Amino acid sequence: MIVSLKEMLQEAQKGQYAVGAFNCLSLENVQGAIQAAEELNAPIIIQLAEVQFPCAPLSLMAPQYLQAAEETSVPVVVHLDHGQSFQTCADAICQGFGSVMFDGASLSLEENIRQTNEIARMAKACGVDIEAELGRVGDVGVDDASKDVFTDVQEAIRFVEETKVDALAVAIGNQHGHYVATPKLNIDRLIELKQATGVPLVLHGGSGTSEEDFKACIHNGICKINVATAIQLGVTAGIQQYLANTAKPNYIDMKACMVEASKQVVMDHIRLFESNDKA
Repeated sequence: MIVSLKEMLQEAQKGQYAVGAFNCLSLENVQGAIQAAEELNAPIIIQLAEVQFPCAPLSLMAPQYLQAAEETSVPVVVHLDHGQSFQTCADAICQGFGSVMFDGASLSLEENIRQTNEIARMAKACGVDIEAELGRVGDVGVDDASKDVFTDVQEAIRFVEETKVDALAVAIGNQHGHYVATPKLNIDRLIELKQATGVPLVLHGGSGTSEEDFKACIHNGICKINVATAIQLGVTAGIQQYLANTAKPNYIDMKACMVEASKQVVMDHIRLFESNDKA
């Protein structure tokens, strides 16, 4: 069943667990993610980022997301991840997405607030929830060592007060992509942000994060954790294993392998985020 992002994350905030938000780029990803949520009786977010549109067009993926969400008994949010413009967020809303994320983190604070407010007004008028980002979540391979990329607490207070966002993605040392070394997250900054804003917080770039840091995050304000790279790597490994172990591989069986690989990755993360049996 489809539920709102705000409702789902408020429940996670109360229960001190995090909901996994899984970037699904194929029908097999969607099927595997939903099967995992059903089997573990867990709430789940299925999402698509704007940068993924070339390989997973919004207009083609949206019907798959929405039908899968409507047909299952566990709570599902259908979410736009990293929308880069007003138009993209509007397109996702028109396609039926129940929440959108606008990523204005690369903008100045004032411009991020201005553009987030424009999108928030549109979204709220349509009954859609909104996530935004403040602070610079890094990209693997990009050297940000000389910069203070953590989300500033005072800026976060102002941002939340002026935009009234339903969730805020924060930068606490996390990065997008596949880490070459285990990051060390700034949990003290996370605690400050939680206490100062009161809004459900989001962790982007979770691949490679230690179990210890994941647990510290979900017990100190992180209510939504994005998972993308782990699914891509898991499915790739599953296909490679299938091809290596099958004398006469065929397309249908390989699709089933992709569903199962997606399911296993999602199940592992649901348990890690402590959202199993929370539906």
